[in-house]
Amino acid sequence: MPRKTFTSALLAAAALALLGAPARGEAAPVEIELAARGAAITGAPLQLRIALAGPREGESLPVSLFADGRPVATMELAAGEHDVEVEAGLAAGRRRIEARAGSARAELRLSVLPGWLSVVPPLVAILLALVFKDVLVALALGVFSGALFLHGWNPFVAFARAIDQFLVPALADESHAAILIFSTLLGGMVGVIGRSGGTHGIVDALTPFATSARRGQVATWLMGVLIFFDDYANTLIVGNTMRPITDRLRISREKLAYIVDSTAAPIASVVPISTWIGYEIGLIGDAFSGLELGFNPFTAFVGSIL
Repeated sequence: MPRKTFTSALLAAAALALLGAPARGEAAPVEIELAARGAAITGAPLQLRIALAGPREGESLPVSLFADGRPVATMELAAGEHDVEVEAGLAAGRRRIEARAGSARAELRLSVLPGWLSVVPPLVAILLALVFKDVLVALALGVFSGALFLHGWNPFVAFARAIDQFLVPALADESHAAILIFSTLLGGMVGVIGRSGGTHGIVDALTPFATSARRGQVATWLMGVLIFFDDYANTLIVGNTMRPITDRLRISREKLAYIVDSTAAPIASVVPISTWIGYEIGLIGDAFSGLELGFNPFTAFVGSIL
């Protein structure tokens, strides 16, 4: 290529680059993206994620939200991602949500569910547990019913989303995994105690006292108070130990479950030596730190009981 032609091409490219580049101090074009966070339910705040690009550092832009063309909120947002909650007052059905920032627009199509559907999954789980006497199957089908509502009543998509969006993240959570492992080990320990005759020993020791339905209920309550170090341990040990006695005294399983539940977490949450106390003191300590108070969390906890 001749030198003159090459120079002309280079100058033309530089001119195009200068014409296309924003002037010094001029803001970049504004871009906005809109996404939903969780399900949209009537009567509940609409949870959205707004990603805004374009404003310079330290500056913000007014962002307006519209539902089916109706303005519902306006807020000042800087560049970046923002999780917002908006009281949109949406009715059930397909709805169009729009975000506007200057000349930039983003649109989102939502399927808003009626509020009463939120109680269906737990009711399904409870009813199926009563019918089939299998808690795990009932819980799994309760989760599946919730996924069915969220994913357009498609059973195949709901089955897949129930696994990868609900079951797997719940099992992968550190605190949930710790509870599952603890409960499994504790259940195994209770099984070993039962096989070795320990449970029968407790039953034999309580049998002379538990001679009537009233006394059997008092014995169950006393066992629930004495096993205070953990609510899960209380439920597993007391329930399995007292079941033969309450069955013999014709005390219903429902009454046994009520007494066990009434003396499990309520006792473990107020006794100063239990697995609950570490969690509660942690919450109290975080609150004191946020308020810049120099109080001792354990002393404050004991003082709240007394």
